[in-house]
Amino acid sequence: MLSDDRKKLLVLKTFLNRTSDSVFITDEKGITLDANRKFEELYGWTREEVIGTMMPMTLESLALASASSERSELRDSIDLQGLKRHRKDGRTVLVDVAVAPVRDDEGAVFAYVIIETDVTGQRRAEEKLKESEERYRILIDTLPEPIVVYQDNMLVFANPAAYQSMGAEHPSQLLGLDISSFVDAEDLERIVADEIDPIKQPSTDNVIRIVRFDGTVIQVEFSAAQIEYEGKPAMQFLCRDITEQKNAADKLAAKERELSRILKLSPEPIVLTQSGVITFLNDRAIQLLRGTCASQFVGRHILSIFSESQHQILEDRMRRVVESEEYMEFIELKLLPLEGEAIDVEAASICVRKYLEQPVVQIVIRDLTDRKRAEEMIRRSEKLSIAGELAAGVAHEIRNPLTALRGFMQLLRARNTDYVDIMLMEIDRISFIVNEFIGMAKPQALRFVECDLKQLIESVMTFMQPQALLFNVQMELKVAGDMDKPLVECEPNQMKQVYMNVLKNAIESMPRGGKIEISIADDMDGYLLTRIVDQGVGIPEERLGKIGEPFFSLKESGTGLGLMVCNRIVEAHRGKLNIYSVVDKGTTIEIALPLRAIS
Repeated sequence: MLSDDRKKLLVLKTFLNRTSDSVFITDEKGITLDANRKFEELYGWTREEVIGTMMPMTLESLALASASSERSELRDSIDLQGLKRHRKDGRTVLVDVAVAPVRDDEGAVFAYVIIETDVTGQRRAEEKLKESEERYRILIDTLPEPIVVYQDNMLVFANPAAYQSMGAEHPSQLLGLDISSFVDAEDLERIVADEIDPIKQPSTDNVIRIVRFDGTVIQVEFSAAQIEYEGKPAMQFLCRDITEQKNAADKLAAKERELSRILKLSPEPIVLTQSGVITFLNDRAIQLLRGTCASQFVGRHILSIFSESQHQILEDRMRRVVESEEYMEFIELKLLPLEGEAIDVEAASICVRKYLEQPVVQIVIRDLTDRKRAEEMIRRSEKLSIAGELAAGVAHEIRNPLTALRGFMQLLRARNTDYVDIMLMEIDRISFIVNEFIGMAKPQALRFVECDLKQLIESVMTFMQPQALLFNVQMELKVAGDMDKPLVECEPNQMKQVYMNVLKNAIESMPRGGKIEISIADDMDGYLLTRIVDQGVGIPEERLGKIGEPFFSLKESGTGLGLMVCNRIVEAHRGKLNIYSVVDKGTTIEIALPLRAIS
């Protein structure tokens, strides 16, 4: 049976070997009497190696231990923190030490129990934390961006950049202020109304206006994060003064709006492209393409609005304009609108923003329709002028001998000479041509009078009736039901000449007979429209554009002067003459005369 003292020793030994702290016992001179297992783990020596020896200590630790030993004479125990000890392998460890003196019955110290806790890792962590905190403090103090901490409805921290941006001389001028003291009232109301939570709503527009101490206003962009400040929840705000940036952006936006407006309202069609894709069209370009809005074209390739035969030319120009930065001169192209036929245009291009991922190319387009029409009118006018001069000269040279010839032919006819009738018929034909020359070359003063167009056309139909019967052609006149008396101001004799020429051509285009429909109606655009429709052989499309030119005729014996004269007469009446035809189906001629008075 174990004695009670033996049991107590066993319990104490088990406790010492199981505790997480290093424990060893020394006598009053520092000689080691015993050590537990944790001591062996901490220092690397075995229990047997240290018993009877003194623990190796640094000079600092020895001085501290000596002073502690003296103090322990006066009290029961003493605690030491951060004491340096040597290990068996030469390394040092930091330990917190509790020294408890053991006294005999008379109160004299005969031994010491030293309990040590390894705090090496903890102290290193604390040093690193302290070092990190110091670096963070330096970073915060030297950071050029303002940082403030908001807690319990007031500012509790501000770095130097924060109070400098506010125009304060010291952080104390800011600390303790409520946010409402310096945030613009409208922005504060917006923030409160929207209940902006910078953590939950990072996409919110976190830009506010700050009123500085001197009364000036700056614009600040901020981001926020929840932190603990001195053990309490707080909000840390990282701010950035974007006043100059905002002002520059506003000026840039204003300039871009101004330039966009200039482009939009430009009198010439303008198209912007990136990598060949349309990104912008102004109003004139949309109108030219017969669209209603830009969305009909944005996103389409630029080649899609031009004739396919010109795609290679356009691709080469687009590539060269980006590479060379040179202005590409106007070239003629065919534009394909959403509706209708292709339009003759000319286009120039230039790269306006090269140094982007996708350079922007500006294309300026000019509609050539009016110019082409004007050029055609000039060419026709020149032809008419030349034809008029030629006609005047030819008529002058032919008319006098022609008169003599006809007189002598009539004398010969009295003698019943053969072939005289044929010769007279040919001389009459020459006389008719000469008269047409004279009518074309001689300027005539026009006297406009109010005329019933129905009666005028009926008189022409009566005159042309014999020729119509000869060709087995019927003529029919229709007047719109709401027009009792279609009146127009014109020169009656000249307009009769126009209708006679037109009806004569219509009759001669139907050698096998047919029907000519003549209609009169108001076209609602201020014109009285006469439409003459025949069932003749028609006019080929490639020749239709030349009808009315001098000396161009589809008839064997035609001179081409008849329709030319008709065109001139209708233009003198401020009217329009249009011809539409389909081969083997017939021709439609429209004559539009203005209803208003002609000065």
